[in-house]
Amino acid sequence: MEAAYAFVKGVIQRESIDASKLLELRELNVGSTVTFQGIVRDTESSRELSHLFYDADEKLATVELNKILEEAKEKYGFIDAVAIHRIGIVKPGETSLFVAVNSTHRKEGFDACIFIVDAIKERLPIWKKDHFVDGTESWH
Repeated sequence: MEAAYAFVKGVIQRESIDASKLLELRELNVGSTVTFQGIVRDTESSRELSHLFYDADEKLATVELNKILEEAKEKYGFIDAVAIHRIGIVKPGETSLFVAVNSTHRKEGFDACIFIVDAIKERLPIWKKDHFVDGTESWH
């Protein structure tokens, strides 16, 4: 089976994330696939969103994302994983972050996925700007 992404790979991209294609990629020794999808809501702080804009130091973010995945693999011993974070404009209903962890058993998959998502939120040099329907903006 040919993979779109090499596993234990972190990707920063502008294109939409095709989670269904990624979920097809697994070896026969996989007993569990745990996923997380961060999806843009249509409101933020009770205000209607037009879209989010993610900006990043792409090179540094890619390096750090791959470090996070390697740390998680060493700590939890999963089979493989992929994490993809979008940058640029992401509209409500679209996926901004996708993480998938393939493991022999579910516990290490869940634990690794939580570790990866938390580390991404804490460590990646990615900044989010809310664009509201009323024309105002706010950086996070």
